[in-house]
Amino acid sequence: MTLRHIVLTNQSSKNISLSDVSDVAQALQIQLDRDFTPIWGIRATVIPLDKGESIPKSAWPMRIVDQPEGGLGIHLDKNHKPFAQIQDTDDWSVTASHELLEMLVDPFGHKFVRGPDMTPGSDSHLVNYLVEVGDPCEIFSYTIGGVSVSDFVTPDYYNEASPAGTDVDFLTRLSTPYEVPEGCYISWIDPLDGQWHQKQTDGTFVRSKDQVDPKRNPRDDRDLSLGDDDGIRHDLSRIRRKYLPKALKRSA
Repeated sequence: MTLRHIVLTNQSSKNISLSDVSDVAQALQIQLDRDFTPIWGIRATVIPLDKGESIPKSAWPMRIVDQPEGGLGIHLDKNHKPFAQIQDTDDWSVTASHELLEMLVDPFGHKFVRGPDMTPGSDSHLVNYLVEVGDPCEIFSYTIGGVSVSDFVTPDYYNEASPAGTDVDFLTRLSTPYEVPEGCYISWIDPLDGQWHQKQTDGTFVRSKDQVDPKRNPRDDRDLSLGDDDGIRHDLSRIRRKYLPKALKRSA
């Protein structure tokens, strides 16, 4: 089993000390070792670095930033190495957890799973869902040693035949495969029309105007083709503020 090396570092102007970064890195390591790896079978070590320290060439960086270059989330550099950018919000640790887990499961943004089309009125023919393990449950979180980390879906989330009662996300907030509560989203390519489709954070369904560009990275192509619903798709902190109270009220 490959062991990935992830570096977490503050490159923002916000006063986030190395001690704070180390605390979050430790919580992320516990989440990986205790919660994530037994489910997904992916191992990684999370290394905190002080601002200004050089990042090892073999490591995948997660940078806390003021303003992202090319947007928040996971990207590929010129050498096709993944990196993540995290907004320097008060709850940045949840975003860091979200991006870490998604980067480990699909570092290059081209992992798909076939499942039934969820578009209203569809005949449920098979479409290709982009695997992003944080997005379908991104408003939910839990704490490890006082540090908030993100919920994540399990492989059974992408299995429409999973028996009733199967855990499809770690916190069991979701009840069935392919459930996407308000505040969360999922993206897919429909082979019948060759276009991107998405259930957005507000619960609406959209489709790209143009067909998928096979020469572009799928994750980048999705973002370029669909834009950003309500301007917040990658702003996880804003999403949680907007939608989590509603979800908690419904479950009360």
